[in-house]
Formats: sequence, C-alpha cells, structure tokens
Amino acid sequence: MTTQVIKQLRCTLSVVALTLLTSACSNYTPPPNGVVEKLYDFDHKVHYDQIKYNDDHYYLQIKSDSYQHFLKQSVFLLRHSQRLCQGRLPQLVVIAGVQGFDRLPTYPRPYEPDLQVEVRCVKKP
Repeated sequence: MTTQVIKQLRCTLSVVALTLLTSACSNYTPPPNGVVEKLYDFDHKVHYDQIKYNDDHYYLQIKSDSYQHFLKQSVFLLRHSQRLCQGRLPQLVVIAGVQGFDRLPTYPRPYEPDLQVEVRCVKKP
C-alpha cells in the first residue's frame, strides 16, 4: 500500500470512529423521575444508585465496600451533590451508613450499611 492510501484509510477510520462515538453519546436518555439509576464514578471508584424525584430532590445510595474507602465515598458525596444542584446549595440528610472512625480499633469492625442520603437543592440566601 502506498503512503497516500494509508493516510486516506486512517482519515476515513477516524471519521467513522468519531461518528460512532458522537451517536453513542447523543443517544443517552435519562430515566424518568423516580426510577433507580445504577452508576459508577471513575474518579472516586464509587458504585452508587441515584433516584431523581425532581430537579431539586435526589436520593443517593453509595455502595459500601471497605472502611478505608469510606473517605473517598464521603468526598464523592459532597462533590456529586454540588454537581446535582448546579449552583444552588445542597442540603444533605443522612439516612444510614455513617461509619465510625477509630485510629486503632480494638474490635473487628462490623459490616457497615450503604451510605444513604437524600439531597435537596435550596436557593442561596
């Protein structure tokens, strides 16, 4: 194959790949309000379920995996709540799953439930 043909083939493959990627991204339709959406955050490595009741009210359930990972889950919760509220103030109500924090525990840690939180977005004063 000549260099010209190889360049043309690369260009054509690039265009096809970009077209497929664009069409895949544009086909995402958010679920209707009240339906559980199972998601994963790659930055914090957190699996979570999210229910959107309306634009100002959400339910998040962050999957518990380890005592050491709880810090990342908590930071994810704060950042994700800010993202959901888009400029409004996130108001968090913790339902379950807050883990104790002991530097040197003297007993085995029991299994902790998933971190469950309701997020309400309120206007800034």
